[in-house]
Amino acid sequence: TETGISISVAIIQIPMHKNADSLYAKEMDDSTHQSHDVHRELVQFIGSNAPTARMFQHLASKTSEESMKARHEASGERVTGAKALLVKIDNRNNPRSFAVIVLPGFNKLDSKVFKKELKERVPDARGFRFATTEEMARVARGIQPGKMPPFGRPIFPDIELTFVDTSLLHHPRIGFNAAEFEYSIIMNTEDYLRLVT
Repeated sequence: TETGISISVAIIQIPMHKNADSLYAKEMDDSTHQSHDVHRELVQFIGSNAPTARMFQHLASKTSEESMKARHEASGERVTGAKALLVKIDNRNNPRSFAVIVLPGFNKLDSKVFKKELKERVPDARGFRFATTEEMARVARGIQPGKMPPFGRPIFPDIELTFVDTSLLHHPRIGFNAAEFEYSIIMNTEDYLRLVT
């Protein structure tokens, strides 16, 4: 469903926390691969700041629909997915500017509405485009499309801005891929918003 969404922005500057192994349902291999590092840091960060969050292992899922089904089967809970889209902002003062846009998994981004919101909140922005796979790997520390969690900083230091669709606020709980195709986190939307603002 494509909607005329309203977007609000949160610039993330939250310090990293290190003690949150409680989210792990099972130990992962000690891998040096960047996306595994992102997964661990994300789980630690959320576990330290949102103790009611839960992580579930499930069949690999790459689309919003697959993820929603996999999360439901793994957790028994139906929640709205928080889809994260990485975009490159055409900014005359910062040519390396990236942002993550977070919206309910069943929504499509209304580019015209977002461009208007972007110009209001980032006056030097001329527009935006979706990040390429190569750009995503570089600025999101090895993350592949479909693995992007709904966070910018501190998990991804090179992603300056996070835009959250206000329609996500109508859902008490959200779920999202935990930087891996086989793991999802489900948490209260209120806790998520606290982490990104």
